[in-house]
Amino acid sequence: MLGSKVSKPLTDFKSFMASDAGALARYEQRRRRRIHISIDDIEPQSKKMSPEDRAAFQSAVAEQLSEIKRGTFRGHIALKLDLATSSKSPPHAHTIAKNLLDLLAKKMDGIDWPKKSLLYADDSQIQALSVMCRHGEGRPNIGIEARPFAAVLEDLELAAKAVQTGETMEAYYERDREGEWIDTLRELIRKEAQQRKALGDNLYEAYCKMVRWSAQRALLGQSGVDIPVLGWLYGLPRGLLTGVDKGMWASLIGGSKLRLQVGELPISTGGSSVFRRKVNEEIAAFKGSWDWIINPLVVAVALEVVVRPNPRTPPAVLHDLDNIVRDYLIPGIVPAFGTVSDHRWTIDFEELRARDPKLAQSWGPNPTPPAGTKNGVTRYEVWRLPAVENEPGFVSAALVADMDAKPDLVGQMDECIRDWQEKLRGDRRYPWRRRSR
Repeated sequence: MLGSKVSKPLTDFKSFMASDAGALARYEQRRRRRIHISIDDIEPQSKKMSPEDRAAFQSAVAEQLSEIKRGTFRGHIALKLDLATSSKSPPHAHTIAKNLLDLLAKKMDGIDWPKKSLLYADDSQIQALSVMCRHGEGRPNIGIEARPFAAVLEDLELAAKAVQTGETMEAYYERDREGEWIDTLRELIRKEAQQRKALGDNLYEAYCKMVRWSAQRALLGQSGVDIPVLGWLYGLPRGLLTGVDKGMWASLIGGSKLRLQVGELPISTGGSSVFRRKVNEEIAAFKGSWDWIINPLVVAVALEVVVRPNPRTPPAVLHDLDNIVRDYLIPGIVPAFGTVSDHRWTIDFEELRARDPKLAQSWGPNPTPPAGTKNGVTRYEVWRLPAVENEPGFVSAALVADMDAKPDLVGQMDECIRDWQEKLRGDRRYPWRRRSR
């Protein structure tokens, strides 16, 4: 009798945990484990940051960690930096990130914090990194979000399932329709003389620019990994038989012609120069294939990087994610492709003032950020996959169209789960609308 009385509640609990409601309850638990830090009135700076501002930054981090009763992360994490500068001559985002990542680790003398490290002990704990920076803002701000990486992978698994249940054929058709712009641009270029004669030079140039914008949006909208593919790269969702394991997905990403495939990270003396040469060679090859679409770039782009280290990489030389972008990728990619740090740089404000003075006026007298910040990317994010025994490592980078206010991949996970949650609520309110799953 005792066994029968206990078994029913246990069965009910298992059923709950296996249900959509149980999945969302676990997601809410994971959300409470995130750390959010926001620091106003300290200008984001590079290593040239004054000692006073460094101390003020670390003190603010320590104070906010104390307020929420959180300590130093000891395991792997995902980290997001959301920066806003107000200086007339701010440094580039990747140099700011380098400074802040160091300040979030080792505590300086005189900071009121009981441990040697602040947010984490070492940069190597960061398995996913996202950095976004907006220049020319009215007030400076440093936003920091940290999550246990194990929780991020669970969020990724849930988001992938949410995408699967919400995917419609209309989404596939929309992608196909966007891809047609590439064919339209090809024909426009191929028949340039004929089109110029029919349309006139001015109309042809304007139409070509519009088509190029749409073609770039289509091409670079396909270059990044989406939530399902990112999940497959980590072997998620678990128990789902796709016929393609995570190693094969990594090979597909590592072979995609829409991405820059720059080989393995250097792990021995002298390897850095060889790797930089490989980056430049891959950039040249990519431009050889796609320059007819992407030159000149008329859309803002973000940089998305997927890294898998060689399994023989010694722990002492494992590259920090930020170093990969800062030291190897951005120095080659930004000047070669003419990428810009803000979508406002892609707007011809002189043309806008001539065509629509009222709209141009709404942007204000100085619509673009400080001139020195133009060269860059709107944001960058890097994901480190686990090494695979007897398999080579790789670095795969993508220029991703970034004009639709789309968040990074972690933010996309949250959006997918929120949309799925809202749909479940709608199903409960209107059961006759419920679709079988």
